[in-house]
Amino acid sequence: MVMRVVWMCSMLVLAGCWAAEASMNADVFLTRDGQPAAALVLPDQAHADEELAARELQDHIEKMAGATLEIVRGSASGTLLPIRIGLSLTPGAQTEIEAESKDPAAYRVSVAPDGVGLAGLSPEGTLFAAYELLEQLGVRWYMPGDLGAVIPKAPTLALPAGRTVYAPSFPARHLGVSSQLPWVRRQRLGGLFFPSSHGIPTLPRADIAKEPDLFALRDGERSKGQVCVSNPELVSRATAYVLDYFAKHPDEPWIGMGPNDGGGFCECDDCRALDAGEWDPYAAEASMTDRYVWLFNRILAEVHKTYPGKQIGFYAYHAYKLPPRKHTPDPHIVPALAPITLCRIHGMSNPICPDRSFYKTLMVEWGKLVPDVYERGYYFNLASPNLPFSKVHAIRDETPVAHRAGVKGWRVECMPGWVPDTPMLYVAARLMWAVDTDVDALLQEFYTGFFGPAAQPMGEYVTMIDHGFRDTDAHTGGAFSTATVFTPERMARGRKLLDAAAQQAGSGTVFAQRVALIRLNYDRLEAFLELLDTRNRFDFVSSQKALERLRELTATMVDFRLYPNPPGDDPIGEKRPDTEARALWWRSAQSYITRFWSPTTESGYERLAVRGEFVAGCPDEWGFLADLTDIGESAQWFRDGHIGGNWGRLRTKTASWSDQGLHYFKGLVWYRTQVEIPARFKGRKVFLWFGGIDEAATVWLNGQLLGTSANPGNGLPGVPGTFLPFELDASDAVRFGESNTIAVKVSNITLSELGTGGIVAPVMFWSPTNE
Repeated sequence: MVMRVVWMCSMLVLAGCWAAEASMNADVFLTRDGQPAAALVLPDQAHADEELAARELQDHIEKMAGATLEIVRGSASGTLLPIRIGLSLTPGAQTEIEAESKDPAAYRVSVAPDGVGLAGLSPEGTLFAAYELLEQLGVRWYMPGDLGAVIPKAPTLALPAGRTVYAPSFPARHLGVSSQLPWVRRQRLGGLFFPSSHGIPTLPRADIAKEPDLFALRDGERSKGQVCVSNPELVSRATAYVLDYFAKHPDEPWIGMGPNDGGGFCECDDCRALDAGEWDPYAAEASMTDRYVWLFNRILAEVHKTYPGKQIGFYAYHAYKLPPRKHTPDPHIVPALAPITLCRIHGMSNPICPDRSFYKTLMVEWGKLVPDVYERGYYFNLASPNLPFSKVHAIRDETPVAHRAGVKGWRVECMPGWVPDTPMLYVAARLMWAVDTDVDALLQEFYTGFFGPAAQPMGEYVTMIDHGFRDTDAHTGGAFSTATVFTPERMARGRKLLDAAAQQAGSGTVFAQRVALIRLNYDRLEAFLELLDTRNRFDFVSSQKALERLRELTATMVDFRLYPNPPGDDPIGEKRPDTEARALWWRSAQSYITRFWSPTTESGYERLAVRGEFVAGCPDEWGFLADLTDIGESAQWFRDGHIGGNWGRLRTKTASWSDQGLHYFKGLVWYRTQVEIPARFKGRKVFLWFGGIDEAATVWLNGQLLGTSANPGNGLPGVPGTFLPFELDASDAVRFGESNTIAVKVSNITLSELGTGGIVAPVMFWSPTNE
């Protein structure tokens, strides 16, 4: 069998290639009948990336054809075809590449009867050329490790003659996975890495105890959460720090700086005078962009006297994502758009999601103000425990938009659970390199190569997941919208497809192993939905069983390594180096179950299965009213009985605020409902139990104050008890055998990233039996 490759821009329909010349009349052989027909030629003083290129070619060709190509220096001996690796061994390549692109990652692949040439404008570009050659031979790396690789087998490997130049669509291409994984460079990720940009460093370092005026004024007191941007001494010290940084790092093109993560911005008159007076509706506070642009302008004006051309990178994020209106930014300010308070599920062109349309406007506006814009987005479902998820639909929509808007690069945050994230991250990487990649062709090739005989049902399954998120009017982060996306009908279809795929993949094949891992994560999804459904029906015994099943499946997948640890590291202990790849990312898969989901089930189980019995459950839908001016308590919205005031209706345990129209709302709200308590519990202790609140609650029963959700030591820092269960003794306020009025005031002013708020879990009355 002879493997021949049709030479074109790419088998993957990749863009970013020019000057293709092809002759289909003569095959250039690399191996013949399992024997070497070529040798790998390196310069005498080869760079590490050129050495790696030779080893990667040698290793993969051996796996394909069973032939080991010799690695030599300077020139090949005998009749073997030379595969020349590096710019120094390929005359004319530099001129030809630079005629199309000056990007260091650009490369040329040339195939001729007298030899193959692999050359890049940098050694890394040469390595990329080697990966291009392997892809022309049919090799693919869909996820890290051997299980993620597709390496076709053929004793004879041949290429048609041709010459092509390739260059990236974006100079910077970074996904939030370990840069130590071979998968990263095999996807041609790389380029300039956008600097971390939280905090305004100063030289010397500011000390709030000695120099409080350098810090933000909040409610009349200085706070170390943020700095006082307008303070001349702060400006001077920040400038001194930047000058010192470039003196120590003269080759660095930029430095990162910006507000600390979170709020607490200075309220002094001078800082407020720098603002444009614009309200950011998605952050629910005044836009802070202008004051920081003013600061960056001041710093750069001084820095450029010594270091012309240096840049400041900052995250356009939170309350400083809107473009400046008052101060024109220096062209050396580089924003990285980080839209954490905008929906992270849908694409810009999706009519189901208005705030992604706003994000498109944001990106275009920034692109008109400064020459360089980066994207610091999120390719994961924020705070989800690595359940099935896909946003291929959004990535294929937004990457070309970003390119047209002038975005120069990507530093995308990920939580790399490789089973749920494949093929999403693969598609993202290919589009970062070649923005006009044919995604449909790319996916079809993935289905065929990765799943083999199970390509048809697995292709339908992957599409079902992706379109489920695309088409569902749900925008909440984490797993809060999971039951909305994965309806019973969709779950049944998914199971049917996976069962068919398992049968078609066969037994003991690599295709069967890949399908089995995806089925295992679907098992996790079923266990998670069972956990939610049963806890919402106050069946905490069943919910606890589902939780235990979820944890068992999660542990199995977390412990499945796709790319192993370095020798000597504990493979499943607490230390999990960034050089590994696992089926699920341990941090999100395990910790988010504990953070958001297990406490409710475990607390409910303890109360009903161990300590007591169920008394009465509150409904899913409560009366609801926003308290925009904090008048609820003075107006006695907590009082017993029926009250007017045009209260609406809002679901609690089955739908988030964001998915019910309160899009990333922050503020005060009230809930009211009626519950009848059976008379047989009279004379016993009765507790009112809440499965979770976001963020803080005050509770009344029949007009009597029971207490608050405050539970020090739990929840997020500064927000005790957020998302966690709490209970209040209701014994003295309950009317047994009658209807009881519950009123809850909820304050949600700190968090907005998930789109949740208020009552987020079941609410019930229970009574101890042995206390």
